[in-house]
Amino acid sequence: SAYRLIESWPNWPDKWVNIFGPKGSGKTHLSNILKKKISTTKIFEANMLNGENIVHLKNFECIIIDNYNGNIEEKLLYSILNESKQIDNYVVINSFSPIKDFKYELKDLSSRAESFVNLGIDLPTDDLLRVIITKYFSDKQISLPSKISEYIIKNIERSYEKVFKFIKEIDDLSLSSGKSININLIKKVLTNE
Repeated sequence: SAYRLIESWPNWPDKWVNIFGPKGSGKTHLSNILKKKISTTKIFEANMLNGENIVHLKNFECIIIDNYNGNIEEKLLYSILNESKQIDNYVVINSFSPIKDFKYELKDLSSRAESFVNLGIDLPTDDLLRVIITKYFSDKQISLPSKISEYIIKNIERSYEKVFKFIKEIDDLSLSSGKSININLIKKVLTNE
């Protein structure tokens, strides 16, 4: 649904969108897709935002705040949102949990956070894990038997970050040892997790 919303721009229900989900779930990737659609887009790392950024907001049709985790001073975030409302630009905030669930001291900021369209990215399903694993190894021109894929799916932690880290470790260990990817190699990586 987050991807469909990005693809449907500019036909959005509102100009403020919050995409939330675990690390590695594709929020930044979606932001980069949106940036290609809206040429005057600026992506800000949440922890790098400061008062000077507000002055330049009028130069962008869309601003994206990436990796928000309550790590922007409340008055600053409120000022950014107010400025955005006045100049009528798009605001996308990528966060780990919905921004409306954060505890804000500024009541006005709470109501601003409530007004965002919220789209969550869930943890990967078995089918999605299968696609991720197959695509990764296919891109490396490695054919992985379905028995091995199924073993990985049944034994790996359900987190995008862990999945990508795990797959890379399997690939690295296979390359460094000169051994093909098999159950024993996978068990070895799983034990080191």
